[in-house]
Amino acid sequence: MRGNVSVGFGCHGRRKTCLDNKQKCFSFTAMERVQFEQEQMLDELKDLVEKKLFTVKETKQILKQRTQYEAALVRRVAKKADFLRYAQYEMGLEQLRRKRAERLKIPSTPKTISDYALVRRQFNIFERVLKRFKSDVGLWIEYIQLAKKEGARSLVGRITARALQLHPNVPALYILAASHELEHLSPTSARSLLQRGIRMNGESVEMWTEYIKMELGFMESLRRRWQTLGVEENEIVKGSIVKAVVTEAAQALPDMAPIDQVVEEYAMDEGH
Repeated sequence: MRGNVSVGFGCHGRRKTCLDNKQKCFSFTAMERVQFEQEQMLDELKDLVEKKLFTVKETKQILKQRTQYEAALVRRVAKKADFLRYAQYEMGLEQLRRKRAERLKIPSTPKTISDYALVRRQFNIFERVLKRFKSDVGLWIEYIQLAKKEGARSLVGRITARALQLHPNVPALYILAASHELEHLSPTSARSLLQRGIRMNGESVEMWTEYIKMELGFMESLRRRWQTLGVEENEIVKGSIVKAVVTEAAQALPDMAPIDQVVEEYAMDEGH
């Protein structure tokens, strides 16, 4: 016999063998999956009690509620709404945990498991729902917005990369990703994302509008910085890039009214 043979059960009760003795074989029936998830919760619930953020009675109720959600997710045909209700429940719990921690003046360091476990579970729920509903752009956007809200910068990058690979013709995804890069002072990455979005969606007014807004904002930030330093303005600060982008937009779009409006509003705001 080649190596050790471990025997388990697949998610539909089928027997499954793992012939590689270096491989750990994790296979669950539906209820075994629920039990596994329950076990993953115990340390964080204990930590919440030890910090006096939740009572023992409350953590028992949390465990009961989560078990009901998990049971709904392992059904053969789980619904998107089941995942979203679960995620919303976890968001409410995390909000309550933060409020209580602030009221009790619990130090933010050193970090313990309950400081990050509830947010991590929210991320995990979105990962699970997106395995079943990859084509749902709205879910990807919700996940990105959640990761942004929680300050998970690297996760936002990974999610948007996966979303764009599946949905390259959705302008909103490029705009979200570029906005995230701008918020973290990375205009080069933002520009690259918007340019890529325009290559894939050349007739999207939304894409061109956001790209021109970004270039106008970048130009103005340069102008103010150079003015403060007493540096003479060059062609970029004088708008050469913006003019070139507007010219390209005019060639790609049948209606330039939205673009003209953006440029006019900028000129009025800045007094140009």
